[in-house]
Amino acid sequence: MAIYRKNILVIFLAIAGFTLSIAYGYFFRNFIHQPDFKLKDSQYKLLPEGVKTERYSVTRLFKNSYRDNLSKPYYFASRKNIIFIKHDEDKRKQSFYKLDSSGNVADSITFNDYSTILRGDYILQNTGYSSWILDGGTTTKKYIELNASVDWTEDKVEEEFSRLNQKATDVFYFKFDRLWKYDDPNRNREIDKAIFLINGKWVALYGKKLYVNLDDLPDAQLPNLVPDSKAFDKSNSIVYVADYQKINRVKENNWYGFAYINLFYKTDTIKIKAKLFQNEKPKNDQGKYPTYNFGYYKPKNLPYALLYEDDVYYIIKPKNSNEN
Repeated sequence: MAIYRKNILVIFLAIAGFTLSIAYGYFFRNFIHQPDFKLKDSQYKLLPEGVKTERYSVTRLFKNSYRDNLSKPYYFASRKNIIFIKHDEDKRKQSFYKLDSSGNVADSITFNDYSTILRGDYILQNTGYSSWILDGGTTTKKYIELNASVDWTEDKVEEEFSRLNQKATDVFYFKFDRLWKYDDPNRNREIDKAIFLINGKWVALYGKKLYVNLDDLPDAQLPNLVPDSKAFDKSNSIVYVADYQKINRVKENNWYGFAYINLFYKTDTIKIKAKLFQNEKPKNDQGKYPTYNFGYYKPKNLPYALLYEDDVYYIIKPKNSNEN
């Protein structure tokens, strides 16, 4: 009998706890002072649901989930291509995806090398380079190495560097600590590698103290048109949070809920509902809505734009366009 009474008590407490949680949620939600959002919920849709306007539709760019975790888009205006880089959990592996001028995934290529990096129209590595972005070629090409034996004097290296630098349309550098294996004497000698793009081919030169950090130079990445968190709630002609529905309090003056976003694309207003945190009373340089998980990219002279939310890319296309 004692066992039965114990089981009945456990069941009773479980039911009571469930009932109280529902009652608390109902009580809490219904006592948040805010207007009714039924009309907005009918007008604004979550991106995964699919968003449409009179002329445009917003759909997921890559249909397979493994194609998420992508870089910001790189735009090569002369060829009207967008390039994405996917960084794999295996840090040696990087995949590149190419969108054509209509926003379709036209090609892809994968490399297994820690040193792989995008530079201009080329994909570079320590030992070779790829012209895939330019011509779709899948073969990694070797550098023209002038002093592969690394036996030139510093004066000769300096003289050749100056000559190549004057002829080159681009230059890149590999630092010694990322260039050589740990037991290679050239690592201890701190031998760097400079490569020069001359007439469509990369020429390599080895020497001490050649390395220059180019990380701060501008590249082909498209700018995110979403205003920073301090301005995301301010009306503008690009994209902004028009309203916000509080769902749960995270802490004092901080809420989790739905933002109702107006995004302007050509002649249409795209109405997006998105899960966002709200800092109801921002102080100093704080913003009201964090924007780290929302992006809007609009390549010039292309018939589409890109959206980013929670590690997923979406594409805005005319309704009559073919899907990927």
